[in-house]
Amino acid sequence: MTNPENAQPYQGLQSAYQPAYSQSDQQRYPGGGYPQPGQPAQGYLQQGYPQPGAAQPGYAQYPASDPTAVVGARVGQYIVDGLLAAVPIIALWVLGMGAIGAIATSSYDVESGGYSDGGAMISSLFLGAMGLLGVLSIVIQWLVFAWWPSRHGGQTIAMRWFKLRIITEDGGQPTLGALSLRWLLLIVDGFLGGLVGLLIMVNSARHQRLGDSVAKTLVVRVD
Repeated sequence: MTNPENAQPYQGLQSAYQPAYSQSDQQRYPGGGYPQPGQPAQGYLQQGYPQPGAAQPGYAQYPASDPTAVVGARVGQYIVDGLLAAVPIIALWVLGMGAIGAIATSSYDVESGGYSDGGAMISSLFLGAMGLLGVLSIVIQWLVFAWWPSRHGGQTIAMRWFKLRIITEDGGQPTLGALSLRWLLLIVDGFLGGLVGLLIMVNSARHQRLGDSVAKTLVVRVD
């Protein structure tokens, strides 16, 4: 004869482990007390967790890649443009010194062992050549860093090779005046071999040197 106490030894445990959902829980979780696949659970804020690809209010959104993050390329571009500007300056220097040397040789009096005017003419020629060379140097650098990009879509010669472009802060093409102001401030940015401009770019939100900030320009990567 079966003992009634041992007939169903797990009967009490079955009821003990049944999910104890209240009526409100059942309303929140239809279909047996669990949320259905693909449906958000009612009673919970859906915006509590960010959805994939969804922007969250109150947080700044940043692009996947920053087109102004081209500091390394800008260093290379500045060096190459500087060398391109230096080539005609060096050539003019060699020609000028050669001309002065030829004049000095022809005006030298071998018998007296000197110049008839004490070398005043040679000194004047040398100083004049240095002044002219300084002016030409400024003009050539302005042509390379300001005039050329104003006529070629915001790109210097080296920028075309490094795939860089100068644009305004609102995405337009800078004017010759803005490019000239930007070039003029190379006096500050180019100090200590360009180290000052490099430090400013690295610590700027949009990698602007002082000339860019004043002229309201950006240097961006182009395809």
